[in-house]
Amino acid sequence: MTAVMVLVAGCGDSTSGAPVADSPTSTSEAPSAAEPWDPCSIPNNAIEAAGLDVGSKSTNLFGDAPLSNDWKTCIWTDPDPGSWYFLGVFSSAHNLGYVEANDQFGSFTVADEDGFVQFRRTAKYDEVSCGIAYEVTGGIVYFILDGRAGREPMGDPCSEIGRVTKSLQTSLPARAR
Repeated sequence: MTAVMVLVAGCGDSTSGAPVADSPTSTSEAPSAAEPWDPCSIPNNAIEAAGLDVGSKSTNLFGDAPLSNDWKTCIWTDPDPGSWYFLGVFSSAHNLGYVEANDQFGSFTVADEDGFVQFRRTAKYDEVSCGIAYEVTGGIVYFILDGRAGREPMGDPCSEIGRVTKSLQTSLPARAR
């Protein structure tokens, strides 16, 4: 349960009883300052093609309320049997500097040729985790892969998140230029 708990840490102010937005079918819109892109708008066929369990989709592992006022969140697992991770996708009007300043994350790499920055959680226990972030017009999108408690990793988390991110690329907002 520890890996699940840290998946949602550090995302901003929480809300209670706020409605969850319906999932639109198009995902090409970039976030605006008022409303970040909704990761739950990634089409089910893209999620399935990325090797994730469409039926596991959630905006919050601890209920129906959004995790935050300033972050949009969507979470999936890899399919059972043998599911070993949660994959969270977060979107906000914040920038990469905001994520880098969050003490929950560290070990940031230099952006690659596509503008992606890799990072890890800073938890002080043996944790399976890897993240990828990139800036979009008006904000940021980041992915974080966290191991499921009591499950052995079935691969390298950074390789897996890279594979999933690459697979979903056409369903994500364009990177900021």
